Amino acid sequence: MKQDYEKKNGFNYELIIKTAIFNIITTAVFIFLFAVVMYIAQTGYEYATVFATVSLAAGGFVSAFYLAKKIAKKGFLVGLLVGGAEFIIVTFISLFADKGGITVNTLFHLIIIMLSALIGGILGVNKAANKKYI
Repeated sequence: MKQDYEKKNGFNYELIIKTAIFNIITTAVFIFLFAVVMYIAQTGYEYATVFATVSLAAGGFVSAFYLAKKIAKKGFLVGLLVGGAEFIIVTFISLFADKGGITVNTLFHLIIIMLSALIGGILGVNKAANKKYI
């Protein structure tokens, strides 16, 4: 039984909004967990950028996994779209808040976020309900 995730025009805004909210919540939870680890270990801010990148990657992975599982097709494309959207939003926020430019670190964020979202999308499609491998 195919679930009706596509509306008559072929695009489901409700599912996209749920995925975006899921991404934000997942990223916030990971940031909170890493903040607790940094507080307990008393590391200061030296690992903050690494933890922020890992949190964004985890959010991209989980949201791409969720969306690809719901759509149940084209996991590679879903991962690319989720990762690309997350990267663009985070880059614009960073450019606006920091007033800095695009650096090598931005390219590093692109690669990490895109790879994690791609892997999440591919695994999400393969985890879709009613798939039998044997």
